[in-house]
Amino acid sequence: MRRTHAWSVLAMTVALGLTVAAGEKPSAELQNAMKSNAATTGAMGLRAHTAAKDYDAIAKDAATLKTNYALFETFWTTRKVEDAVGFAKAGAKAAADLEAAAKAKDDAGIATATAAITPTCGGCHMAHRERMPDMTFEIK
Repeated sequence: MRRTHAWSVLAMTVALGLTVAAGEKPSAELQNAMKSNAATTGAMGLRAHTAAKDYDAIAKDAATLKTNYALFETFWTTRKVEDAVGFAKAGAKAAADLEAAAKAKDDAGIATATAAITPTCGGCHMAHRERMPDMTFEIK
């Protein structure tokens, strides 16, 4: 009887430990990069710059995105999370394509690259972000 109880307690402790270890608060640097991506691609950033055909601003947005995606790739590579590394690499490629299209003043290329960026954020968030009861987010 005592043995069964001991194993039950041990199993619950391990399960709780895994649950606690699964959630991680993102660092301030990671949070700032994600907020930067949101602002860069948002209504006052890339969307406005694309509508205005402000190619210099679009190229600057692309450079910001490339820097942020490099940070994301490093973050996820150290944790060995392959799908998240893939999202980061796809985002970096789309940002590089966006920069090239902006420098070439290629509106179709800008549209294609912009469309490729969006699913990288959303896909990673769906797979690896969890909203907490206090409305903050943790990495799962």
